[in-house]
Amino acid sequence: MDWKKVGWGVLIIDLIGVSSGTAYLLINSKFKVQNSNQIQNSNSNQESIKTEADKRIASIEGKLAILEERIAGQSGVTVAPPTRVPAAPKATVRPKTRSTQYITISGSGSSSKNDWESLTGTEFYFDPGDYPGLIDVYFEANMKLFNGNGMAFVRLYDATHGVGVQGSEALANSQTNTVSVSGRVSFWSGRNLIKVQAKSLTADTAVYNSGRLKIISEN
Repeated sequence: MDWKKVGWGVLIIDLIGVSSGTAYLLINSKFKVQNSNQIQNSNSNQESIKTEADKRIASIEGKLAILEERIAGQSGVTVAPPTRVPAAPKATVRPKTRSTQYITISGSGSSSKNDWESLTGTEFYFDPGDYPGLIDVYFEANMKLFNGNGMAFVRLYDATHGVGVQGSEALANSQTNTVSVSGRVSFWSGRNLIKVQAKSLTADTAVYNSGRLKIISEN
């Protein structure tokens, strides 16, 4: 056995053991220092958090105290109950009523002319604005053809504007007195002078006995 080699082997093993132990001690010491620093930092953070929480709690307690004082100061105030406002009455919608009235046209006359001729004494003034709610106006004429030969016509004439009143013509072809009704009459607005005119299409005479306006309103 080569004791020299054995001695060198033992020496090397011892050196390795010493190195390992030294390294272990160094590493362990470093870990202890780091753990100590972490513990100190953790304790410092906890103390900081605790201090901040104490400050917030103190602030909240102060605000609560102020609020309690305000409530205590207002406890003697009496609050009046709300006033109930009565509902506005509903508007009543009144249904419109239609009414009819008649205006008698004075005068009478006759004509055997083939063109319109104004009949003396039949003049009157008419203003649609005098009849609120005016809907319709009709001309009713009591008339006849003297001998019953041909056709007799009468109409209303607007002397203010120099035109026949639209829709006012009435006719008869009988020798017997007949009430003839015109179509819907349309007067010009304003106060106008109106006359009755007559004509005959033959040599016979158109006779106008009387007349009236039928006025229908709705209000």
